[in-house]
Amino acid sequence: MGNDKRMGRKTVTDRKPIENVGLPAYTLEEAVEFVMKVKRAKNLKERTLDGYVQNMRYFIDWVAERHGELTVQDVTADMLRDYVLWCAEEKEYYGGHPYKAEYDKERRGLSPASVNVRIRVLRTVFSVLFQEDVIDRNPAANVSLMRQDIDTVVPLNEDELQRFMKAPDQRKWAQWRDYVIIVTILDTGMRLNEICALEKHEIDFVKKLITLPAVKNKNRKSRILPLSTETARLLRQLITESAQHFDTAYVFTTNYGEQLSEKTIQKAFDKYAEKAKLGRTVSPHVLRHNFGTMAAENGMSVFHLQKIMGHAEIATTRKYVQLSDESIADQHKRFSPLARVMKRK
Repeated sequence: MGNDKRMGRKTVTDRKPIENVGLPAYTLEEAVEFVMKVKRAKNLKERTLDGYVQNMRYFIDWVAERHGELTVQDVTADMLRDYVLWCAEEKEYYGGHPYKAEYDKERRGLSPASVNVRIRVLRTVFSVLFQEDVIDRNPAANVSLMRQDIDTVVPLNEDELQRFMKAPDQRKWAQWRDYVIIVTILDTGMRLNEICALEKHEIDFVKKLITLPAVKNKNRKSRILPLSTETARLLRQLITESAQHFDTAYVFTTNYGEQLSEKTIQKAFDKYAEKAKLGRTVSPHVLRHNFGTMAAENGMSVFHLQKIMGHAEIATTRKYVQLSDESIADQHKRFSPLARVMKRK
């Protein structure tokens, strides 16, 4: 019989269980990547996914600066609330912004609406991680949204709007293009990303309407946008002049014939607001609010307004309608029950 190689070696017979060995936890970056894969499988738009990634990047950078390298399992509800408070009270207003870094440089803290965007992303991400058993508890489950005013975007009054529309120098091609963008938003209520993605074949100049396909809409439903004669004429003029220089499918392009970016439009709007001496910033989103408010004041049904603006819920449309004091007084004068009673005497 040969030598037994096991002679003299340690032998294990009885087991001594070790509690909570656990599996290696995802890093925050790996966790975000996992959630994006889940969301992409549900066919969410890339624009939405990009928003998730960007907002989670803000959180990851904040964690790294204050807590070092953590796993997703290390994140606590208390940590998330600290981040929310930092966003609301200490975050540099336009810190890291590509072209507004100097604007309100001393201001600290984001608006409740902006903070709530970040909270919603955190809640979405950690909810998916919990549902998929990546984490054993959801630290964001009880993190509440901040209270915010319903009317957070103030539209321009008529004087401000007229001054703003006169600011672009229509002798310059790019500024004239911007003027057409302003008119188009005021006439249709289009979102900024819809303006940038608008293609020539989506405009019917005979019927005077724009057809936005479902793939370009936030709620994945196609939308019909009627055009006034003046807006249709301006769009036709822009497309005709653009065709002399560029071969492009897009309606709004740069001086080089490339698809116009949202940042370029916003930067131009800031310049026009400063030139018009408005004392405030003006975004395309503000003009979308102008469309909603002015259309309602002119008598458009809220149901038609909801359809044109592409809102899934009527409550969303309500946020875009901020009736002026003058409009409210005029409606009261026209429809007051007392006035009707007094006429009968």
